[in-house]
Amino acid sequence: MLLLGLFLVLWYLFVIEGSATCIAGIIAWFWLPTGPGSALFLNRRQREFAVARMQSDNARYVRHSLGKDGMEKISERLSKRDIEEMVKDWKLWYALIFNICASVSAQDFSVFLPLVVKGLGYTSINANLMSVPPYVCGAMGLYLFAMSSDRHKERGYHIVVGLLICLVGLVVLVTVQHNGAKYAGLCILLLGSYTSAPLVVAWLSGNTPEPGKRSFVIGVNGCGNLAGVIGAQLFRAQYAPRFLLPFYVTLGLTIFSMAGFLSYRFVLRAVNRRKARKIQGWNEQQLDDERRSSKRYADKKYIFVYGL
Repeated sequence: MLLLGLFLVLWYLFVIEGSATCIAGIIAWFWLPTGPGSALFLNRRQREFAVARMQSDNARYVRHSLGKDGMEKISERLSKRDIEEMVKDWKLWYALIFNICASVSAQDFSVFLPLVVKGLGYTSINANLMSVPPYVCGAMGLYLFAMSSDRHKERGYHIVVGLLICLVGLVVLVTVQHNGAKYAGLCILLLGSYTSAPLVVAWLSGNTPEPGKRSFVIGVNGCGNLAGVIGAQLFRAQYAPRFLLPFYVTLGLTIFSMAGFLSYRFVLRAVNRRKARKIQGWNEQQLDDERRSSKRYADKKYIFVYGL
């Protein structure tokens, strides 16, 4: 009977929390705009500005369809070519591998941080309380990096610096013996742990100008949450209280992802240079023909410059 009662409590908790998510999703379906033309919270001047900004961000060649109110909005139609181009897009699969590796630390400590803090000598209740400051550090780090990345219109180095901070925290955790220093290492670790995944989404989104293909790319990039599967296999009770093996594995994956994102940025820069050489000397008519041509799709057009 005790087990049955516990099961019912957990079932009710699951229903309550799950229902909130489902209700929010239904509301979002009707409330979120599909583009400037359906953004009811913007006036006409703001919609015109939004359209101009989107066209500028998309290398001035993505054609938006007109909404019922006469304003431009992104077409809701998805084409077979969008799927084909997504599957063949090396940038997506390249970034996804390193996104999974970089997200292991964030996924690990989103779930197992109280367990790690408890290993520093805190009781169960105090362990939950002492897990708050590292999470606050993580939120602050994400906010600062996101603001800086948007201000400077740069993704790659911001991701690498965030991972470098994460790496420093991991080194502290595996090398020092004092629990206070280890706790400081946790705060440093989480300061950089949550920066990579959102910036990767922004990076991929900005480098995928066609709305249809972009929707598929962002969806597939969600597989970065597979990092949680890796984390669940690392932080087991048998490695408590120091969790050295999980920390070493996370450290190795962090170094691997840093090298990967650096190489990713350098490859994109090389592609930009190759495109610039292709269109060097073109006149306005040739540039416009390239813009309108369907031979090369989306970011493959020579006029599109990848964000770094």
